[in-house]
Amino acid sequence: MEGNKNLLRAEFIKMSGGLAFLMLSSKWLFAENIQAADLVNTLQKRQQYTTSLLKKLVTDIGPKPSGSKAYAKAAKVVFQEMKRSLPEVNYDKYTFDNWDPISSSDLIVGGQHIEAIPQKRGVGTTANGVQGIIAKSGNGFVIVDEQNATILAYFSVNQYGKAIAGSGSGNLSISVPVFGIGKQDIPLLERSVKNKQQAWIKSEYHPVYKAPGINVIGQIKGKSKKEILVIAHLDTIFNTPGANDNTSSVIVMLMLAHAASGRENKHTLTFIASDSEEYVYEGAYHYAEGRIDDNTIKDIRHVINFDSLTYGPNLWISSKNQDVKDLIHKIHKDLNIDAKPIFDESDGYVMDSLPFKPSGAKALHANSRGYDEKTLPVYHRPDDTADKVPLDCVEISFMVFDEYIRRIDVQ
Repeated sequence: MEGNKNLLRAEFIKMSGGLAFLMLSSKWLFAENIQAADLVNTLQKRQQYTTSLLKKLVTDIGPKPSGSKAYAKAAKVVFQEMKRSLPEVNYDKYTFDNWDPISSSDLIVGGQHIEAIPQKRGVGTTANGVQGIIAKSGNGFVIVDEQNATILAYFSVNQYGKAIAGSGSGNLSISVPVFGIGKQDIPLLERSVKNKQQAWIKSEYHPVYKAPGINVIGQIKGKSKKEILVIAHLDTIFNTPGANDNTSSVIVMLMLAHAASGRENKHTLTFIASDSEEYVYEGAYHYAEGRIDDNTIKDIRHVINFDSLTYGPNLWISSKNQDVKDLIHKIHKDLNIDAKPIFDESDGYVMDSLPFKPSGAKALHANSRGYDEKTLPVYHRPDDTADKVPLDCVEISFMVFDEYIRRIDVQ
C-alpha cells in the first residue's frame, strides 16, 4: 500500500511539473535554501562565485554610475543573485536630479598637459573653458583671473596616486568648477606657480532630471522583528568600473546572504545593495526614510556598512561601540585570521549607514587597508578592474562577517 502511495505521489509530481509542487512544501523550501548556502560553503566555491560576479558586474558592465542604464543592468544581476537564496527580494526605486559630465580636457599649464578629472555632480566651465594664472590654494591649486584675481577653477590632489574625480573646493566661498589631479603632478604645478604660468581647462555638464535610482533589498525573516541590516553600495563614479569600490564588497554581502539562508536566524536579516552612495548617499536615505515613515526603523538593532573591503587584509572598523570592537578582535583570534583589524573612534554611522542613525542601532562601518601601494592607486580610477581585487581579502571579509552575524544573531 505504501508503495502504491509513493507511486501515485510520483506520478502527481510528474503531472504537476514536479518542482512547482515540491516548492509548496516548507521542507523543500528549507532544502532549497540549503542548496543556495552550498554556493559558498567552501573556499573554492567562494572564489569561483567572486570571480564569476566580478566578470558580470565589472568586466561586462563597466562603470555603473547612479542613474545610468549600466547601473540598472547591474541592479538586475544583484536582484537575480539575491533571489537564489532570499525569500523576499524587491527593488526600492526613487528619482533624483543628476549632472553628467559631457566634456572634459586635460589641464594645460605652460603648454604641458596634466590629467584632470571633473567633479561628480560638479559645476561646468563656460563653453570656451577658463584661462588664467595657476596658483596654490591650501592643499590644492587654482586658476586665477589675471585681471581681477577671481578664482576660476579649483584642483584637488589625490593623495593615493593619479587623478580622480575632483572633490571639495578648498573651502572657497564661491562655487567654481572642481577637478582632481594626481599627486605625481605636484612638482610640475609648484614650478608653474613659481613661474606664474598660464593655465586652461574646460568641462561641461548635462543636467539629467528625475534620473532613476534603484536599491536592491533582500530579506530573510527571523524568529523576531529584531533586525540586522547589511548594506554595500553598488554604484560607481562615471569613469571607473569600481571592482574594489565597491563591487567586491557587494559580492561579500551576497555570499553572506547565501550563507545565512541555510540556517534558522533569530533576527530578521536585511541585505541592501544601495544606489547613489557616490552622490551623497541618496539611495540609503531613500530606504531609511521609508523605514521611518512605516515606523519599522526601530526594529533595526545592528547596521553593518561595507565600503571597499579589499584594499587589504586588515579590516578598518569605524565604531564607537566597544562591544563591536571586542567582538571583531575575538573573531579574528578564534578563527586564527592572519590579519590585524584597525579601529578608529569615528561614529559607526558613516556614509551609507548614516541615514539609519535614527534607529539607535549598534553601527559598524568597514573599510580595509594593507595592500595600499597596489590597491589604493586604483581608487576611483579606470583601472579599478576585476583583476585588481585580492581574493584573500574577499575571503577574510566573508569569514569575519559571517561569524559576526552568527554571534550577534544569538544575542
